[in-house]
Amino acid sequence: MRRKLTGVRIAAFALVAAAAPAFAHHGFNVEFDKDKCMDLSGSLSRLYWENPHAYFDMNVTEAGGKMVTWHLEMITPNALKRNGTTQQDFLASMGKSVSARACPTKAGGTPYRGTAEFIKLADGQLRITGQNVENLTPPQIHF
Repeated sequence: MRRKLTGVRIAAFALVAAAAPAFAHHGFNVEFDKDKCMDLSGSLSRLYWENPHAYFDMNVTEAGGKMVTWHLEMITPNALKRNGTTQQDFLASMGKSVSARACPTKAGGTPYRGTAEFIKLADGQLRITGQNVENLTPPQIHF
């Protein structure tokens, strides 16, 4: 009986330990600043089509002329697909001009990293790529 109880305890511990990464997933307000969202324009340079979030990189030229690469988080690839956006849509825009509505990381976070609420790919269609934390409607997006 004692061995059986020990086996149950080990199994229970293993289940709890395996579930821990799922609880570690961050919320928007933990990492990103919804009060500093901005429009970015540049060229799409890389796509990471992976779970739990897809990401894309875009090369943006700052006001002073310096080119920087923004690394932007999106929703899951499955959610993007349900919204009508596929990996192929991004691949067709690679190296081309795109615009994104993005919220950067909070102060002290990684520079040039954020999350994208919307993106307009090279085909000109506006796509939902993240949480609409600003509650914007398409006519309020001006890129």
